[in-house]
Amino acid sequence: MKKARKLLIFLILLSIIISMCSCSSRNKKFYDEFPTGDEIETIDVEKNPEAVITLEDGSKIELELHYYAAPNAVADFIALAGAGVYDGMAFNEVRNKCIVMTGASEGEFSPPYYVMDEIGNDESKERLSHKAGVVSMIRTSSSDTLTGQFFILTKDQTHFDSRFTSFGTVTSGMDIIEKIAASELDENGKLTSPYIIKSVKINTHGNKFPNPTIIPIE
Repeated sequence: MKKARKLLIFLILLSIIISMCSCSSRNKKFYDEFPTGDEIETIDVEKNPEAVITLEDGSKIELELHYYAAPNAVADFIALAGAGVYDGMAFNEVRNKCIVMTGASEGEFSPPYYVMDEIGNDESKERLSHKAGVVSMIRTSSSDTLTGQFFILTKDQTHFDSRFTSFGTVTSGMDIIEKIAASELDENGKLTSPYIIKSVKINTHGNKFPNPTIIPIE
């Protein structure tokens, strides 16, 4: 009986190790397929792709991804969603009671690359101004440091237009974002009960989007 139990435990541990190795290998290959440099590959799109973010409680947030506003950021979001990178992440931080931010539910979210900024000027017809319901990429204090994390606004923050890459709008589920914005926070602005993302599904409307052009982190 004890031998059978030890064998079962060994097999479970072995399956976990194999799973971890295959996951690591898959992610490495996934990132290695991304082109590097300054040239962003774009395609012609008649209808913007859409995303459905499903939370662990079953609630859904639907987004329109405005491809021509930030084609590389949209490509990055689509690639990460398709690889399941957002699964298990969370809406876990709120700033100024209106900036609902995503991040890792545990530890830090740090893919081995950055994506360059796509910040339109005032004359840009495709630029999305940072108004309530806009989805934008989180970055560090330095330029060209997008990591795939994003935030959603519940109030206008148009002074963000020259600082952050906006790439989408909420089309359904804004009440959920407002609920998150009003949630209890700790002293560091983190939600005491984060809203975990179960999945992010993309409707590309038949388009095949290129991988994003990235800046590897050495």
